Amino acid sequence: MHLSNHPESKSLEHKQRQNLLLKTQETEGKLRRVAQSVVKCPYLADDIIQDTYAKLLTVRIEEKITTPSAFITRIVRNLAIDKVRQMTFERNLFADSDQIEFCSAGITNCPEARLNGCQALRIIERTLMELPPNVRNAFCRHRIDGYAQNVIAKDIGVSKASVCAYIHQADQRCRQALQSVELARPD
Repeated sequence: MHLSNHPESKSLEHKQRQNLLLKTQETEGKLRRVAQSVVKCPYLADDIIQDTYAKLLTVRIEEKITTPSAFITRIVRNLAIDKVRQMTFERNLFADSDQIEFCSAGITNCPEARLNGCQALRIIERTLMELPPNVRNAFCRHRIDGYAQNVIAKDIGVSKASVCAYIHQADQRCRQALQSVELARPD
């Protein structure tokens, strides 16, 4: 039996909608975790929660909802799954174009995290270019190419302790550069 067949259906639908909105507000943290478990991104999870409110404002309620929590959770999960499908479709659609993500941080589904990762890589690259050649060489050969410190020491003609110090110095400079950018960002 549909609620729309009764004269009091509009007021009952309105009352149920209000109850659903209140329940969503009460369980927002749990719902955000449900969304994030699907989309793997806190920013997208926030968007999905907002979309849930919009959906609840526009959905047509034709039957009495006996388990509002399950109803709302199902909406959140469906919106999250739809978002993942949409992002996968878009990624596949543009996979052959010259707009392929050139950044290794592009493996995440979250646009904000991907952008932050790419920006961090640019900062690290710039920082490494400012280092003395031996420091940069030792760091890149050890951290990126995977060479042992004794092999690097032999190749560049310094002690293993110097190579260790070079790697530590480069690592510290990269961390400082990332921290200074993070501190400069507005909240």
